[in-house]
Amino acid sequence: MKTRPRYLPLIEAEVGMLLDAPVRLVNSGFLTFSLPAGHTLTQDNLNQLVAHRAEFIYVAEPDSRPDAQVAADAAHDAHRVMEIFAGADLSDPNIMALFDQVVQYRSA
Repeated sequence: MKTRPRYLPLIEAEVGMLLDAPVRLVNSGFLTFSLPAGHTLTQDNLNQLVAHRAEFIYVAEPDSRPDAQVAADAAHDAHRVMEIFAGADLSDPNIMALFDQVVQYRSA
């Protein structure tokens, strides 16, 4: 089954969701709670995330879009990112790093 990542507020998280990226919560420079990518959320996990004041998580959701739609969506998103960065100096390494991250995020 194909999946696609989704960044969502913790309030929308549900038992059984699969983490697409690790969760690492830090307080005063100390790791206070973590879950690995690929972990299936339990009610205890959700309670712990709330207790540690997590705000957002990255989950893997089923993706039932046909391959042609995935490609069309990716092309549309890439075009939109290019419009946003049209006036940016992509020769600046910091701007280019940001651009790469936005393209990667929007292409998921």
